[in-house]
Amino acid sequence: MRHVLLLLTMSLSILSAVARGDATPPARRVALVFDDGPVPEQAAKFLELFAREGVKATFSHEGRFVAARPDLARAVLAAGHEIANHSYTHPHFKDMTADAITKELRDTQAALREATGREPVWAWTPFLEWNDTIAAAVASAGLRHFPLSQVKLVSSDDWNTQTDAAGILRNATAGIEDRTVILCHEWRAETLAQLPAILAELRKQGCTFHTFSELAATLTPEQRSVAR
Repeated sequence: MRHVLLLLTMSLSILSAVARGDATPPARRVALVFDDGPVPEQAAKFLELFAREGVKATFSHEGRFVAARPDLARAVLAAGHEIANHSYTHPHFKDMTADAITKELRDTQAALREATGREPVWAWTPFLEWNDTIAAAVASAGLRHFPLSQVKLVSSDDWNTQTDAAGILRNATAGIEDRTVILCHEWRAETLAQLPAILAELRKQGCTFHTFSELAATLTPEQRSVAR
């Protein structure tokens, strides 16, 4: 009888905590990705903020910007973040041949190898375009595309200059589930300004922050093998 009463008391305590909102929400693993860098005016500020916050992210870099400022790519990796291959000139891959796409990706790999001594694992295509030609080119370049179909993608819509700071905050924190990729852009000053509030809100929702590779590691081998 004593055991029954103890279990009943524990159950009532848990239900009471849930009703009060005291229960710890389930963890939601998210990956923040920042496109179109490295941006000289922004990169160091992002790294400083993430160092204070103890957050790791993925930066999808363009080869032309890496070639211009290799020190920034080195700083990203030195801080423990991950770099993805975002093409050399940010063209529309859907309008290109496989050979031309492969060159964009390989040139970016070469720029990052020269800058950092390392090459990315992931291809993160401009405009997130994808088709069979792009898939063949990604494979030819020795890269993998992050398996977006196996996670949820949330866009801050900061690429659209009509999206104001409040909209960026709202978009980047709405509809978050476990294994969500949150897409932002490194060049947008409003995104950097809103980032402390974005991180705070995501933490309230029980989010933990991961790189692409860390998030991919939470998937099954079958899920990781999906090209898109």
